Amino acid sequence: MKKIEEKLEIQKPKNQLKLYGYENYFNSFVDLIKKNKIPNTILVTGPKGSGKSTFIYHIVNYFLSLKEEKKYTGTDFTINKDNTSYKLVNQNIHPNFFHVKNDDFEKEIKIEKVRDLISFLSKTTYRDDIKIVMIDNAEYLNLNSSNALLKALEEPTINTFFFIIHDSSFKILETIKSRCVEFKILFNKDEKIKIFNSLVNFYNLNSLSNLNEYFSFDTPGNLVKYLLLSKDTEIPNFLDDKLNITLYFLDELKKNKTKENLTNLIFFIQVFYNNLLLSKNNNINSFFYNYSKILILLNNMFKYNLDEKSVLISVENVLKEDAK
Repeated sequence: MKKIEEKLEIQKPKNQLKLYGYENYFNSFVDLIKKNKIPNTILVTGPKGSGKSTFIYHIVNYFLSLKEEKKYTGTDFTINKDNTSYKLVNQNIHPNFFHVKNDDFEKEIKIEKVRDLISFLSKTTYRDDIKIVMIDNAEYLNLNSSNALLKALEEPTINTFFFIIHDSSFKILETIKSRCVEFKILFNKDEKIKIFNSLVNFYNLNSLSNLNEYFSFDTPGNLVKYLLLSKDTEIPNFLDDKLNITLYFLDELKKNKTKENLTNLIFFIQVFYNNLLLSKNNNINSFFYNYSKILILLNNMFKYNLDEKSVLISVENVLKEDAK
């Protein structure tokens, strides 16, 4: 009988016990905590797949476990899985922690989630009188939920801390940004490669020899995700075939019009046209024009809720024509 290979998936940020590449960021935050200078409202901004949520979960665990037996020491940047706060946060029952995010397959964070947050803020806690709020995927906040959040951010109490995580590919309300101290997460190419190799070892994956060009465009987390996807598709040389991998993510966007699928598609469109510009430089003006045209079409599709079927067919036709 043929053995069925178990599908390997990337762990959710709250389950990632080891922190890679964030040592300097982590130490900076801890230094602020120790000096009682940590801002009440922090906006963590950076590309999707750069590990922002995992980083904040580690900061939260450090914060909440300070007086616990198996606290986060910070020496090896690892959460003890037997830590009380880790268990409670992982089960979504920690009395001092509240997490706001869009549910799977939801295109926005609805106002009901923020109302639940406001209710949490109004309650007393029985542990250390500290409240930590983590708002993940802040770019998914709609106008109503954004306005409701503003009210919660206006006058945070001394022992209430907001960590708002934002994918820099998308905008959030300037009024929210203005109430936060922003920390931008940026890694250079060498740092990305180091983090990527650590993740590849953790997941016991076979890396690909042709990945070097991708580090200029994308994050380690996304590249690991693409490696996992390469096992589930029938595309040979998954990351070498620039057209078919782009069309693959185009089909994913057809199936489910989410910002994540849009981000993946735009990334591979960028790689696709970068490759064309290097290999067929006699059509530079045409490629630049079509690349800009595609981005405008995709942006307008989301912004104005256009008929995605016709838009995506147009994008597909342009890509196939330029690939000839």
